[in-house]
Amino acid sequence: MVNRKTAANVPESSPGRGLTPDGLHLLTALPQQAGHGHAALVNGIATAWTGPPAPPVRMLPAALPYATMLANTETGDRVPLGNGLALPLGIAEADLRPVLVDFASEPHLVAFGDSESGKSSLLRSIAESITRRFAPDHARIVIVDYRRSLLGAVSTDHLIGYGTSAETTAPLIESVGAYMNNRRPGPDVTPEQLRARSWWTGPECFVLVDDYDLVATGPANPLLPLLDHLSQARDVGLHLILTRRAGGASRALYEPILQRLRELGTPGIVMSGDRDEGVLLGNVRPGPQPPGRGWLVTRRNGTRLIQLAHVTATPSI
Repeated sequence: MVNRKTAANVPESSPGRGLTPDGLHLLTALPQQAGHGHAALVNGIATAWTGPPAPPVRMLPAALPYATMLANTETGDRVPLGNGLALPLGIAEADLRPVLVDFASEPHLVAFGDSESGKSSLLRSIAESITRRFAPDHARIVIVDYRRSLLGAVSTDHLIGYGTSAETTAPLIESVGAYMNNRRPGPDVTPEQLRARSWWTGPECFVLVDDYDLVATGPANPLLPLLDHLSQARDVGLHLILTRRAGGASRALYEPILQRLRELGTPGIVMSGDRDEGVLLGNVRPGPQPPGRGWLVTRRNGTRLIQLAHVTATPSI
């Protein structure tokens, strides 16, 4: 980096010896008082310093209860449709402020992570925000959950259906696809109606899919009826939010649903996983992370490390 020939003259096994950017030899000072350890110098400086101390480094919490996040982001009151599609996910490392995903401008969301990384809790958190913020006639939820990790996540009239197998999921998603067909703009829709999205009325539809790797590996993917609607989701009020294992995700990125979401620049979260899996979103590889910790990748805000809100699962009976 400085000068290969001059660097060869730096003595080996001599801590503190090196080169300056100008190629001069240097010897750094040891931060230690004579006859005392490093801690004595630190304590001495702290005792003698009379100015303001440096602010403490703020760290992401090991766990973020949903109620704690809610106190910083919203009152819990339901808001009219069109004003509240920005839903909270957690807090960011940079400023510890709430992180929101605006499903009005970015209608979908994907998350990759290994077992117990917090994927199901992410979906429970989003479901909780939807049911708190919207009345059932403004937002409805469809859940696809083969492992039944989200049982009890939605106990209100917001829930349209709960798919736990290919047999129960296929007709459920087909009905959603048919409903979205009725919302497609026809030739008589005016430009003003397109801008205002006023040619149809009804609730926003959120499809929450947990463990998508189990859903997509069957004889036929039951989510395929939604494929043609994903690119027009903002216009027809459709939101697909799915999670998948990080293992094998790099190969699965070319599966039709995930590939379409990538083409649309869908925001995503990369949580704990094997780094050898490769880049999954943006330039982010999975790696060891505490539960609920992940990298949020969006087109507008780049890459941010966040702690997701945690919602305790309802005990199964």
